[in-house]
Amino acid sequence: MLLTPAWISRDLVNPAPPAIANGVVFALEAGGAHATLYALDAATGKQLYSSGDAIGTSTRLAGLSIGDGHVFFTTHDNTLYSFGIPLEH
Repeated sequence: MLLTPAWISRDLVNPAPPAIANGVVFALEAGGAHATLYALDAATGKQLYSSGDAIGTSTRLAGLSIGDGHVFFTTHDNTLYSFGIPLEH
């Protein structure tokens, strides 16, 4: 059996383990100056969202949690971030 990757993500600085929900891969880059949350299409790897500079500090030893239409994580200064996920109705 041979496994062939469907797509490869960008290089992330100190990434947290990804989380997947509703066909979207959520990747958290812990970063140097600040963390960045990415949402990627699970089938194609296309970037659907980036938090850009919205997160003011880095994160370490953080994981992503997904529930009730939100992605949650904490940063180095103990701030809890919650980003909403559009849900299909």
